[in-house]
Amino acid sequence: MDKLEVPVLIVGGGPAGLALAADLSFKGIRCMVVEVRTEPTSHPKATLLGSRSMEYYRRLGLDTEIVSKSLPRERGYRIVFATRLSGKLLFAHDSSSPNDYMAAHKEMRTDVPESAWTPYYKVQIGQHTLEPIVKSWVQKQDVADVRYGWEFVSFTQDEDGVTSVIRDLSNGIETEVRSRFLAACDGGRSNVRTTLGIPHTGRGAMRRNVSYLFRSKAFLEHATTAGWANLYFIFRPGAFGVFTNINGGETWNYQNYIMDGEQEGHERDPHEQIRDAMGSDFPFEILQVMQWSHHQSVADRYRDGNVFLVGDSAHLFCPTGGIGMNTGIADAFDLGWKLAAALKGWAGPYLLDSYEWERRPVGVRNTIAAASNADRIDAMMHVTPVGLEEEGPQADALRKQFGRRLRQTSKQFNTAGLHLGYRYADSFVIVPDQTPEPPDDPRIVTQSTWPGCRAPHVWLEPGKSTLDLFDGSCYVMAALPGAADTDALEQAASTRGIPFKRIELNERARALYEKALVLVRPDGTVCWRGNTIAADPNSIWDVVAGFCIPA
Repeated sequence: MDKLEVPVLIVGGGPAGLALAADLSFKGIRCMVVEVRTEPTSHPKATLLGSRSMEYYRRLGLDTEIVSKSLPRERGYRIVFATRLSGKLLFAHDSSSPNDYMAAHKEMRTDVPESAWTPYYKVQIGQHTLEPIVKSWVQKQDVADVRYGWEFVSFTQDEDGVTSVIRDLSNGIETEVRSRFLAACDGGRSNVRTTLGIPHTGRGAMRRNVSYLFRSKAFLEHATTAGWANLYFIFRPGAFGVFTNINGGETWNYQNYIMDGEQEGHERDPHEQIRDAMGSDFPFEILQVMQWSHHQSVADRYRDGNVFLVGDSAHLFCPTGGIGMNTGIADAFDLGWKLAAALKGWAGPYLLDSYEWERRPVGVRNTIAAASNADRIDAMMHVTPVGLEEEGPQADALRKQFGRRLRQTSKQFNTAGLHLGYRYADSFVIVPDQTPEPPDDPRIVTQSTWPGCRAPHVWLEPGKSTLDLFDGSCYVMAALPGAADTDALEQAASTRGIPFKRIELNERARALYEKALVLVRPDGTVCWRGNTIAADPNSIWDVVAGFCIPA
């Protein structure tokens, strides 16, 4: 059996695994990605890339390509509720287009909703399109060994690392891989998590669904009531579901909701379900049928020795609010810099422990939020009135009244606070400053340099955000004009081998950055702030690099 050595073995080449490989490659850390598939996911389960994920990909220069391959930029983000796509319209939720956001950013305006918080609005792109973009970038860096068509077989670990066996599916030949760390990005049915015996906590499986991925160039011609949209919800007694616009006009997915007591998914005729939801016959080709369930569950542990759970192996979501894939990507960018610090020798003994301490509460927060969104939809399904498709003034009034209730339900699609507003409130690698914690609202972002929050976005000049100063390569001291010197902190960092630099902000950042000096970690999180440096600068590094736990 061949034997190989690599610092980090990543099991799984989905969005989380590729994000981790990208971050490690950017930091010059060798890794190997093992993925059973040879092609991208054929049936995209995730189709929304949130603004925080886009901010991470902006660092790598991938943002332009991702946006160019998403749904058309000139189209506003639109969500429709209807009895059928050619039936009766109940409610439509419209948002600005990506082009509107780009125009606002070029002029450093904040009048477009969410534009004050981030350089990006949410981007609708299927993981089947996202994966090849990130994979190609990783391969071009020539740091990671990316092996698609390889199966992860087994592993054992000891104090010094992990010994794994992987198999080339093209010939059955097995290879032993010795790694310092193993990252399990192998999905909800994680082989690694199962081997470790780590259980899930939460509601578990919830409502059942059956998804029909299909191709039709005639879809929009027949969706006469709904028109163009990103999402189309079907609401009428006995028939509920949602169409997702996958690529802007030809590929679509219909997620048919299965209520308690209804037929199982395998008993449903796909063609009948799609035609019924459209409200007319139209040409289409079914590409794939998938049965699955909503979930709300989080792994009890994210770390076992030298093994870490990332993405779906750590948490399972309801796909309401577009949070699941993005939570996994954020997991990867939290873990990546900590693994790099450990491998480069400047991490303290508690830094790797902080991955679970920081990310598991976010997993709990986000899975509960997504499940609550699903509950709201389910509650509306149960109270959908009879008569929504009838004609006449009484039916018009009924649709108007029900549409108002759906308007309340549609607030779940405003999830900027979930994507950008999480914070590591009790992390032991964050230096607290005893000030009140900012509000945590799923829909609204309160930008702040409160320790544990994402460093705020401010346009310093056209096209240049404060976020561009935090590229993930080191700790950054963001200093407002007139701030005290930080030479002692820099000298202490140099002595300890901790990557550090100071950058100067301009007056535009003063209101949001709050303190004269703000220390930002490689993942973009504020870990300390103040107006002067402590007499012993090592007291700061001891905490943020994981050498001690604050009292």
